[in-house]
Amino acid sequence: AAVAAAAMPAPASTKAPMAFTGEYMRWEVKYMGVTGGFAEAWTETGEGGAMVTTGIARNAPWYERIYSIDDRVRSTWDPAGGSSAYDTWFREGKFQQDQEMRLSDAGIHVDRRQLGDEGWREWSNDYPAHPRAEDPVSAFFRLRMMDLATAQRFPVFSGRRVWTLEVVPHERERLKDSALGPTDTIVVELRTAHEGDLEQRGRFLLWVTDDARRVPVRMVVKTNVGNIRADLVAYEAPGAVVAEDSDGPG
Repeated sequence: AAVAAAAMPAPASTKAPMAFTGEYMRWEVKYMGVTGGFAEAWTETGEGGAMVTTGIARNAPWYERIYSIDDRVRSTWDPAGGSSAYDTWFREGKFQQDQEMRLSDAGIHVDRRQLGDEGWREWSNDYPAHPRAEDPVSAFFRLRMMDLATAQRFPVFSGRRVWTLEVVPHERERLKDSALGPTDTIVVELRTAHEGDLEQRGRFLLWVTDDARRVPVRMVVKTNVGNIRADLVAYEAPGAVVAEDSDGPG
């Protein structure tokens, strides 16, 4: 899409912590220009007023014979304290794994179960506590609360270690083909400061609306074997009713 870039003006105002509750988003995921799957996310109010986000990712029907994907995640988040729970159910080809992560001031506890040649194996691990650590889902909502005027960092726990996510703002761009119509956006780059298996090997760019909502309308991961791109194709603002043909509430 044609875009127009401009210098970074003053940041948008900070939103209320629970302004996301009731939101629904759906993205179309493409690899090298071909639609390979879809992802959805919706938010609800959980116990104690925390925000609970459920996300799913599935392959397009034509891709089923090549590699099946049916993943689900659930994040429980309080902006003042970070993530308190992150559960994942991964079904990718022959790989099947479930994880329940609980984050608290006492430490991080993870229960895992994974399907192998001899059936399901279950085990647990404990990790040191880390104040205000996010999970991979709550990290996106924390990012959306930032003013995005300067680079910022915060900790993220994804299952085995805490690593630092750096959010680096770039230019502003106007997208003409967004699902929201012509849309002014801020482009940010996400950089992961870690080594080993989690070491970042490509660029992760994110386009969020240049308003108080900071809706993620586009994500692009650039790698040496091609680009993965996710574009927002459906959006319901907090408090709206989700379309009946989605897997979200409504």
